[in-house]
Amino acid sequence: MPTRAGPVVAARSVPAGRGWQWIVDAWTLTAGYRPVFLGLTAAVVALAGVADMVPLIGPFAAALMTPILIAGLVIGSDALRRGEPLTVEHLFAGFKQQTPKLLALGVGFAVASVLFAAIGDWIVGPEDIGTLIESLPNILLGGAAPDLLHIQDVLVRSLLATLVVLTLSLPLFMALWFAIPLVTLRGLDALPAMKLGFMASADNTLPFLVWSVPPLVLTIVILAPFMVGIATRSVLLGLLAVPLLLIDFLLLAALTFVSIYTSYRDVFPLGE
Repeated sequence: MPTRAGPVVAARSVPAGRGWQWIVDAWTLTAGYRPVFLGLTAAVVALAGVADMVPLIGPFAAALMTPILIAGLVIGSDALRRGEPLTVEHLFAGFKQQTPKLLALGVGFAVASVLFAAIGDWIVGPEDIGTLIESLPNILLGGAAPDLLHIQDVLVRSLLATLVVLTLSLPLFMALWFAIPLVTLRGLDALPAMKLGFMASADNTLPFLVWSVPPLVLTIVILAPFMVGIATRSVLLGLLAVPLLLIDFLLLAALTFVSIYTSYRDVFPLGE
């Protein structure tokens, strides 16, 4: 199979079906510790969310912390592979291992994230999104009839903003996906890790596409009742869909974090 070599470690391209295997390996790896891993994932999301609410510096601080917190879950995943328990201490393990290099990753991620968020807000208009969110409870509870043209306009612009931001963010996420474990577990510097991580992701596009299908299908299935609830002004569907969407987000976040480790182990084999 073709390979890409960095100064210290080498990546390989793997068959498309390995994307599904990363999910299977993630499920197997966390056996016995899935509630703990979900709890740690929820803590990562909550900490980033709290940081994001800090005036002025919030979004930058949240993005800065994110790679370091994810690194803690990568360290925890590596501990599970070695037969060690997953503990709450792993949440902050990134602040104790390769911290300066992880901070360098965080700074790059934070600068890019703030810039991309500003572009998305400019496209969609944050005021319109806020107005739409505020109107949803009233719509679902049978209040004033929804302004369908306004909702359609906001949704179209939101979709456009999402596509633009995802397109701009894709190279960054391709680099960071493997850069976090390369820095945390192999000790690479931030820039070489991001370069090697990007090349490894590019060489494994098909496995990543396969990996993304199950989460995408699950999200579409769960999102459907929410959209139907808005269209039919159904309180029951609205109340059912919101917690399901939150659970879906948490599960997908947990799957992503542990898949970072399982895919890293596959693409950067240690010969063990």
